[in-house]
Amino acid sequence: MSYQNGHFIGGEWIAEGATFANHDPVTGAEIGRIHEAGRETVDRAVTAARRAQPGWAALPVAERAAWLRRLADGMEARFDDLVAAEVADTGKDAVQARTLDIPRGAANFRVFADIAAQRPDNAYHLPGTLSYTIRRPLGVVAVIVPWNLPFLLTTWKTGAALVAGNTVVIKPSELTPGSAAALADIAARAGLPPGVLNVVNGLGAGSAG
Repeated sequence: MSYQNGHFIGGEWIAEGATFANHDPVTGAEIGRIHEAGRETVDRAVTAARRAQPGWAALPVAERAAWLRRLADGMEARFDDLVAAEVADTGKDAVQARTLDIPRGAANFRVFADIAAQRPDNAYHLPGTLSYTIRRPLGVVAVIVPWNLPFLLTTWKTGAALVAGNTVVIKPSELTPGSAAALADIAARAGLPPGVLNVVNGLGAGSAG
């Protein structure tokens, strides 16, 4: 199996930058070539996320929660693809990917959707004072993911950020880019507004990191 893995920016796949090898950790065989993002590519992803963020934040929280559930449905529909990507990238047992990583990833999105949709704003009346909570998104969130539980940790961070009204730029580990690419494809097929979820690939120091 051989493929070229580009960046997902503003709802489009962009194949730019030099490529580096993605290896099967079990056999050492090269299973793909990954495009490496530099500063300009990362800036483009952040710009796309900034452009999308006000409209995304303006959606009622119930609509953002509905989007998370739609994406969770997409993960479950692409279950076997996600398992294959996780196993190829990490070398872990397929049983673990099928029973932990991928189901938990979809569950993360559903849980954050449920928490956000059911969490009321709070107001407290004190003598001469009204105290109340205002929840505002941070803006653009960088989601940097390690190699050991790539899909689970991507969804854990991304689901919370998205439902709160932030947009995201995901930077997966250079060792395990497959499931992040699959998540981007799921988002694209679901019709998630362009720029809400972006993925850039690359190394840590001196590259996308």
